Amino acid sequence: MEFQISLLVVLLFLIIPVVAITWFIVRIVKSMDKKNLPEEHNISDNRLRLEQLKMQHEEKMLSKKFSTPLKIQAMERLILFLERLQPQQLVSRNLEQGMELRSFHLRLLHNIREEFEHNLAQQLYVSKEAWKLVQNSRDEVVKQVNMQVGNLNENADASLLATALVTLNIAVIDEAIDTIQAEFQRL
Repeated sequence: MEFQISLLVVLLFLIIPVVAITWFIVRIVKSMDKKNLPEEHNISDNRLRLEQLKMQHEEKMLSKKFSTPLKIQAMERLILFLERLQPQQLVSRNLEQGMELRSFHLRLLHNIREEFEHNLAQQLYVSKEAWKLVQNSRDEVVKQVNMQVGNLNENADASLLATALVTLNIAVIDEAIDTIQAEFQRL
């Protein structure tokens, strides 16, 4: 019996520390798993964010791929409008021999308005600054045409208005062209 008690005591002294050590190791492993879980969760979140950023970048690139040609076309059309707005170009397209001053005046204003309206949608593809300069160019040309008509006699020949207009240099047109060209260079 003494042997059994000794054996039991020895086993208890061996079993208790082993159980305690095992329990301690299990707790450590569990706590490490808990610590790693948020880290893995963070890694998962980071991967998700990275995938979202990649998708956004691809969407921007795809959007740019389709919008860039439209922007270029809009800039081309606005440059063409501005060139056609130059007084020398307006006169050469609208003056007919023997034309009355009033008819020529109205034709010029109609042509300016019609071409501007034809290009209204192009404002979607250029900066607000560029579009404002396009509008200012149109307004300045209309103002100059009206001023030159006001300086002439009502019965004057249209050629007098044409002569007065071809000598004008409207700086805001050149500024608008330069601004659009600068935007083109930044594409």
